[in-house]
Parts: sequence; structure tokens; C-alpha cells
Amino acid sequence: MCGIAGYFGPIDKVPNNLSISSCLKQMKRRGPDSQNYIIKKYNKKTLILLHSRLSIIDPVKISNQPMEDEDAIISFNGEIYNYLELKKNLNIKKLATNSDTEVLLKYLKIKKNIPKDDLDGMWSYAYFDKKKKNLFLSRDRFGEKPLYYKVEKDSIYFGSDINYIISLSKEKKIFNEEKIYSFLANGFRSLSLNNKTFLNGINALSPAHVLKVDINNNLKLIKYWKNTKTIAEKKISYKEAVKTTKEIISTEFKKRFRSDFPIGCLLSGGIDSTAISAHSIENNKKLKYYSISSSEPNYNERPRIDALCQKYNLKTNYVKMSQLNNYDFLEKIISETNFPLSSISYLVYAHLNKVVKNDKCRVLLNGLGGDEIFAGYYTHQMNFLISNLKNEKFNYYYKSWETHVKPLIRSNILSNLDEYISLANSKNPSFHEQKEIEKYLSNKKLILVNKKIKFSKNFFRNGLDVDMFRDTLPPHLLSSDQISMFFSIENRSPFLSHKLYEFVKSLPDDYLIRNGFGKSVLRDSLKNMIPDKILKFREKIGFYADLDLFFDRKSKLFRDMLFQNRLVNSFINIKKVEILLSQKKLFNAEAKFIFCVLNLAILISKK
Repeated sequence: MCGIAGYFGPIDKVPNNLSISSCLKQMKRRGPDSQNYIIKKYNKKTLILLHSRLSIIDPVKISNQPMEDEDAIISFNGEIYNYLELKKNLNIKKLATNSDTEVLLKYLKIKKNIPKDDLDGMWSYAYFDKKKKNLFLSRDRFGEKPLYYKVEKDSIYFGSDINYIISLSKEKKIFNEEKIYSFLANGFRSLSLNNKTFLNGINALSPAHVLKVDINNNLKLIKYWKNTKTIAEKKISYKEAVKTTKEIISTEFKKRFRSDFPIGCLLSGGIDSTAISAHSIENNKKLKYYSISSSEPNYNERPRIDALCQKYNLKTNYVKMSQLNNYDFLEKIISETNFPLSSISYLVYAHLNKVVKNDKCRVLLNGLGGDEIFAGYYTHQMNFLISNLKNEKFNYYYKSWETHVKPLIRSNILSNLDEYISLANSKNPSFHEQKEIEKYLSNKKLILVNKKIKFSKNFFRNGLDVDMFRDTLPPHLLSSDQISMFFSIENRSPFLSHKLYEFVKSLPDDYLIRNGFGKSVLRDSLKNMIPDKILKFREKIGFYADLDLFFDRKSKLFRDMLFQNRLVNSFINIKKVEILLSQKKLFNAEAKFIFCVLNLAILISKK
């Protein structure tokens, strides 16, 4: 895990030494072990590649970046999980290092600069073909690693962090008011509605894409993996699907356990984190485990965490939410990244990362992607019912949901199928919470359009992919990277394997939702590996904590922080928000909204 940044353009716009030094200084959190840069001149163009390294694989000086050979130069952030297999399969020899970076450098030469299906990892990189004088910027399939860019008439700036681009380009920050209003109205689900950031002129590179920039600054966007492609349904039994799921997860997770440093793992009482923990034991990989110590009955998962620990004689570190000054931390993380946190959950995640950092773990595993691949959200259950309205088994599916799932749901919309169908017919159902906070918005000049998106003709599968590639997973990946890199920790999401995703996408729908259980095929692949107390637990707890755990929202300090920015204040009904703050208890949607306001007020005030 590292930080990258750079410039490709005419000599008269080349960032000066002060700008480069300032950028490298900012990059130190993403890569505390080494900061370096390289400058090359080609005709009337200048290339600058900057890199900061957090050593995970082959932690020696010769593996520092930018890395150069006779054909190309690379500045790379992430991990290529199958670098050992690529080295063998592609017969890559005479390497100077044991790093995955050098394997990637040689791989891109062999594959003519574009990632292929055999590349397995998480990445953002800048790769320069020295012979053809072309720059290639790329991001991994699921967008685990961030990459932003700013295009001018004859040049391009790029970086893992928006602030790196600001440092190199010396441009003033101009905030995108539509993005701000959308975040207030829709919360974290709005963050990936498009590629725009909160600053005008700076965009995010789409996952699964390569941006090619030639010597004349001609840009070409290349999609190297099509997540929207239709995958033929496999004609295999449920039993065989369970067996294959277990085999794929075991193989893919094993590669994701590679590290030359200790690895930490988040451990909740849910299926995803316990799956990672159980497979680590199966692969004889020792991890350090970290769990939340929650006093909230609705979010207390300790009984199931303890059940797994007892089965395998594990010890987990129960972390209390008391290690950080939350105001100070929130200001620092937003100031350093020019991006808000997507949800309150990431304050919890920050507390965990602080403890992981103190334990000297450089890698932290999480369960992101498991819900989106295997259908773990309550909305997925509703989408499954809608997809089967005309199915002869509908009454059975509905009765299973009504009996086992409906009693667990706190949301009115998600517990009423008719109301959910009405919402789904009118707009994207992912934004069901917008209705609950519309009354707190005042600026109606910015009209919000939440366009429906079609990944699949199948309503259920389309909902999974909307969450996978737009509404839920991308914002979570963004904030998890944002927090972990603040603590100089590499975060990994083992479920994010395109091989696993494509296999599960090929399975019949009712292999995912079965007998009122979400993630059925995953659950059954874990039988005998994790306790029934976890496998048979139906409630979706989620990685969440109450806003009031971190802030006294009735205090003067909180209100001063919340209402400190005029632009944000112009978008909200301050009187109604004041009344909301005085309430004894906030609903989830209301707490999320207040947290969005707080984040934006800090972001825009930190010019």
C-alpha cells in the first residue's frame, strides 16, 4: 500500500521543487517508509512520477518506487495478490527484486500495457511506456484503491489523494455545489453517482478502467473488465455450488493472506468476517483479531464473536470507543484528503485502526463486498421478492421472508413490500432514506436526479450490482482506504475477487436467498467451519454506531462545528435541524444526515 502522484505536460507548467516537496510530505501517511520521485523529459513534455511506500512485500530499498527498467516506469499503489503465480506462468525471469511491483512492471510490458483477466489484485498505478511515450493510469476492478486526476488543455495531474493534485497544480479549490447538495440529500450513496469529486475539475478514475494519455495529451478511456456482461447461469446443483464456493474462497483468500508483516483482521459476529477468520485458520495463517466493544444492545455482537473464539481458541482485542478526540480526528482526516467520511461507522473503524497501528500490524482485513456478492442486505431480500412476483414459488418466498426477516427490520419501507414496490417503480430504491430527511433541506434550486441504472434485466441481480458498483461498496471502499491510510495501514477486502464475483453471478438466484436466509450459499459453504450460532443468525447488525457515542449533539461545540459554514447552511433548514438536534433520540437516517452536515461543514471551512 502506497501513495502515487504525478504530472505529464509541458515544461512551463512543471511543478517546482517546493510543490514536489510539499506533495511528498503529504504522501508520507500513505507511505512512511520511503518517498521519492523521478523526472523525465520527452520532446517538449515532462513526466514526473512521485511515490511513497508502505512496505508490505519485499521490504528492502531496491523495491522502492518509482521503479524503472529499459521499457517503462511505474508508480504503483496496492497489491498484486497472484504475483508469484504470474512470475511462474508468464516465465518472468531475471528480476532484481522479490516484489510484486517488479512483476507488475514486466507484466504490463507482456500484456501491451492493459490488465487482463489473469491479473488479480487491488491497484492504482501510473505506468509510462518509454518507447511509445504513452502514460497509462489504471484502477482495479472494484475500485479498492483511489485515483484522481485533473486534465488541462495540454497536461494532466493525478494522485491517490485530491490534495496531491492541489499541491502539484497550485489551483484554487472551487467546490462543486451539486455534489454537496447530493451528499446532504442522499448521504454516502451519492458519492459514486458520477466521477465528480467535491472540487470542480478533479475527477475520480472509474474502477476497471485505464486512462491512456499520449505525448500530444490525447486521452482514451479503456474499460478492461466488463462487470455488466451477462454470465450464463450454471447448471449445477446447490450442493455443487456450495462446494465450489468454498474452494474458490479458500484459494482466493490464501493469496490475500500474503504479507511480510503481521496481519490484523476485523472480527464481528457476522458471516463475512468470521469466514475470513475461519479460512485463515484453515490456511494456517496466524492473524490478530479486533472487535468492537459495544454497549448498545442493538449492535452488540459479542455472543457470536465469543462463539467463534471458543471454537478455535482465538483471542480478539475488544476495542472501546475512547481512543480518539473525535472532533480533532474528523478535522484532520477531512483536511488531509479533501473528502468527507461516508458514514458514522468510519469513526468506529478509526478507533479500531488506531489500536491495530499500535499493535504494529501493517495489514488489516475486512469483509467488504461479501454482502454485495452474496445478497446480505434487507433490500436484496425485497428485490428478490419483486423478481419472483410471477413465480409459482412466490407465496413460499414471501412467507419465508414474512416469518423470518420482517420481524427484524426497523425501517417502515423495508418491511412493507407494496410500499417498496411503489418506490422501486418511481426511482432507485437505494435512496429510500431520502424521503425521511427531505424536510431538513432548504435549497431547491439544485434538482436531484437519481437515475436508474441497468446492470442486468433481472431486478434482483441489478440491485446487487448497483450496490456493488455504485451505491454501497464504492463509498465504503473509499472511506476504509481513507481511514486506514491515515494510520499507515493497508486495508484488504478478501471477498473482492473477480473470480468469486463471476462464479456467484452465474448461480441461480435462489442459491443466494433460501429459506429466508440471505447469503445462503456462503453460509452453507462454512458449515462445520463456524458455529451454528453465527450461521443461523438472521439479523443484519451492520458495522454501525450511534452518533451520540462520539459527539454531544446538544453541546455548543457541536452546534458551532455543525453550522460553521455559510454554503452548507444555505442548503439546510437550520430551524428544523436545531429542533432535530434537541430530540432525545435520532433515527438512523436522521443521524446519518447530521453526520453528513458535520463532514461538509468541516470540508468546506478547511480551505
